[in-house]
Amino acid sequence: TCSRKRQSNKGNLIPHSFTMLRVLSSCFAVLALGSSESVEPTECKTNLFQRKIQRDVEGESKLGMHSRVQRRSCNSWCANKVSSGAKTWDQICNWNACSTCEDCGTTTTTTGTTTSWQSPYFAMTCDGTQIQTTESMTFSQYDAAVASVQSLYNSLSSTCNATYCPQADWAGCVLRIAGHDFMDYMEGEGGSDGCIDFHDADNAGLAECIHEGEHGYSLDDVYSEYCTTISLADFFVIAAEAVMNVTRQHVLDDDSTRSTIDFRSNFKWGRTTALNCEFAEGRLPNPENSCSAVEATFVDAMGLSWAQAAALSAVHTLGRAKIENSGYNGWWSDAVNSRKFNNDYFVSILAKGWGPETSVNGNSAKNQWMRIDIGADEANLGKEMMLNTDMCLYFTMDTAGDVQMDAATAVENECNCTWPSPVFVEDGYKNYNNGEFCGSTDVPGSSDFPAQRALCCGSQFDTTSDEWVDCGKVT
Repeated sequence: TCSRKRQSNKGNLIPHSFTMLRVLSSCFAVLALGSSESVEPTECKTNLFQRKIQRDVEGESKLGMHSRVQRRSCNSWCANKVSSGAKTWDQICNWNACSTCEDCGTTTTTTGTTTSWQSPYFAMTCDGTQIQTTESMTFSQYDAAVASVQSLYNSLSSTCNATYCPQADWAGCVLRIAGHDFMDYMEGEGGSDGCIDFHDADNAGLAECIHEGEHGYSLDDVYSEYCTTISLADFFVIAAEAVMNVTRQHVLDDDSTRSTIDFRSNFKWGRTTALNCEFAEGRLPNPENSCSAVEATFVDAMGLSWAQAAALSAVHTLGRAKIENSGYNGWWSDAVNSRKFNNDYFVSILAKGWGPETSVNGNSAKNQWMRIDIGADEANLGKEMMLNTDMCLYFTMDTAGDVQMDAATAVENECNCTWPSPVFVEDGYKNYNNGEFCGSTDVPGSSDFPAQRALCCGSQFDTTSDEWVDCGKVT
């Protein structure tokens, strides 16, 4: 089976509930980033299910823009940070929001991975006193926050092509905020605490959709409406659930028989926003370290089973990797599917051919897998890629299953192409990939392995003697 050893959960800052979407086999399912925390909802136990939120999406968008204009005027907001004792002028003059204030003179410093603050808490706009712990929440409040986040998403262009897909970029960024937030959990420390250490290079790019503006919009544009009642730690989780739901709607629009997702019923509020998380630096998995990194972070530190670790990896379902952020380059799926919360991430691993791409953008520390089958079409579908930590969930570089996937050393290990026998993934590519296996609907029979390999690895590998190019796999 593709699942490895399973371990019980160790911490209670990891997700309590997971929504399972059926994929290729029982171990490849999307465990959606669910609610997390041990605080039990109180008002949620009443009949608040009957309450409905009615919000004008266009009005929400205007509120977001207005919030950003207020933020950039900076005067009262930045001064309040100093007068409250939260920060000094020397510290907040490094923030884009405060760099033009009179007390900062003419100094301007770009925020990002070089910020002096240790928590997004200090970068968010709040006209009142920003709450650290949510004290109560109704379903109508949850619905309002979801609607606000989704209004930002819907304000973005729905254009999606090989190089430009703003909704995919924004949704992927928001989803990874929640993921990176709780993936630093270890031995009772960290987890979903609303704190992301931007001194850690692994968090590069997340500041854009938190407060700087990804394609012109950030969560800060709407959080000011909720900052006095909903902690940032809770809001990050709500925002992730909001983008998963709105991008799931694209899937339902294509096929109404696909399953819906209900995060609302299981949401638990009460997370406390941490003001510092220096301890978190280096805790996120390094993709170069393949399944050893998955095991260290997801299984050992967070206490997930291997099936849950595989499902959590589906955070890559939305969005893409960018060189300027992570050093990697491409969509984990084709561009269009990267704005849909579906199982295409898993389908892509198994129903496409992949080969090693070393030294991405000339950086020898960044190595990935690129799509190489006959369906690869960077001009129309976009650059499709996978990381070692994605590919190792099913494949190994040797037939014995001992050598983990490593794009940097794959060629010297005669691991030039990954592809499974199509009979093992037939249900997946027929039901979820328009009948395409390695880019073709004309799949050779099981007796013609050379022809199958030629589809997935290249027409030059069409004889039985070319089996040396094949990577091994865990079956």
